[in-house]
Amino acid sequence: MNRFYSLCIQNNDVCILTVESRNNIFFVEAQQYIQLSESSHFLKNKTSYYVTFAQEEAVDEKILIESVIKNDHVIRRIILGKLFESCVAKKVLFNYCPISELKNGSKITYQVDGVYEDEYLHSLKKIGNWSEIKSVTINKFALFGISCECIKENSYFSIHTFGNKIIIIVIHDNTLIFSREHTIDIDNNEERKKILIEEITQTIAYVQQHFREIKFSLIALSGSLSVDDDIFEHIYILSGLGVCVLYPNTFIRGLKNEELHSHIISLGSWFVPKKYQFYPTSILGLNQYRFAIKILLGFSTAAILLTSFFAYKQYDSYAKALQNHEIAKSRLAQLAQDTKIYSNEELLHYIHHIQIVQKYIQYHPVDSLIAIKPLVELQKPQNISWEHFDEFMRLNAVFKRSFNTLEALYQFEKLFFHSLQTLGGTLYATYQNKTNYATLDFEITLTIQNMKQPTNSKELPRKRR
Repeated sequence: MNRFYSLCIQNNDVCILTVESRNNIFFVEAQQYIQLSESSHFLKNKTSYYVTFAQEEAVDEKILIESVIKNDHVIRRIILGKLFESCVAKKVLFNYCPISELKNGSKITYQVDGVYEDEYLHSLKKIGNWSEIKSVTINKFALFGISCECIKENSYFSIHTFGNKIIIIVIHDNTLIFSREHTIDIDNNEERKKILIEEITQTIAYVQQHFREIKFSLIALSGSLSVDDDIFEHIYILSGLGVCVLYPNTFIRGLKNEELHSHIISLGSWFVPKKYQFYPTSILGLNQYRFAIKILLGFSTAAILLTSFFAYKQYDSYAKALQNHEIAKSRLAQLAQDTKIYSNEELLHYIHHIQIVQKYIQYHPVDSLIAIKPLVELQKPQNISWEHFDEFMRLNAVFKRSFNTLEALYQFEKLFFHSLQTLGGTLYATYQNKTNYATLDFEITLTIQNMKQPTNSKELPRKRR
């Protein structure tokens, strides 16, 4: 039996579900509605929190990045740069995942979702014990989690309404490829229903037009939508897709159907994948600290057990060691007789031979390639030449690549020169830029040589004018 708490934060209000898990069945034991400022007092001495937020503003962007870039740190830096260019000046916690690739494979479209860190932390601080937070995210990903748990279709829409809020998400291959959140501030019920149907059907039509290669099979409704037959009928007629109600009652007990649909977001917070969670650095540090403590306790227990075992075996080992000592002495005497002993002249000859070998293996082209590893990983050299005369060595590497757009050429060239400027070590590097912006052909000839260069060599300019 495992007890945990699900927190759904809406502005200054919190809905808290007390849940017990038994054999993959979840039992909701209690539900409370409290003020956010009271949550730390309520959760005192309680463990395991699953938190979801309703944020008025969130980051929802699709960003194109060159497909050759695979490093997570580099991708995150590029995304932050493009978010800043889009006038996102606040601190952002974000996650990303690839959703499509251009036909020529030159770029990948990444879906970037994030939250503004200051507003996010403002609500989290009122919860209290951060070390007990097991999952923290925003509402649309909680809806994604419960939808994937209930529906096993490949491509479908999941739509949820609560109050004046509507959340529409589009799922394909267990990945969130589109989302939209909207507020409908109309008191007239009939007018509100009409606008709600228009919002849903227009969004579905837009998604079907934008993702033509995907065949959607289903629309799952939850929240207040689940009890309105008129909305069911209109959506079915206007979209042409099958419509169903999102019912997690096969594995969640303790709530009636109407109550269950009012807590869909809270229920979904248990099933959010790691890639759709937003952990501030402070929470990550606490979790890593707790994990490290558990690891150290495990190692300490194992060390005590091993110490006891070896102490028990010590006496037996001592007796065997005495017997083996005599055997080893006799073997050592025999080995000394069989070992060949070299004269001083032979030793000097071998030392001279080793010195000659060391001289000619002092430089190797692989050493130079390792020194420019970031550039090689970014673009494989088309041609490499190697020279080595006594104390002087030189390696020439030609990097070539063609692009379809000037922007792609510019971005790659900027990334290439950034990697070039970060190279360190004792090697001497120059380059010659032959990039043709008219034909969109990138070409750099990079020369690597040791510091003892010829007096007639000159360093090429390191910056383009």
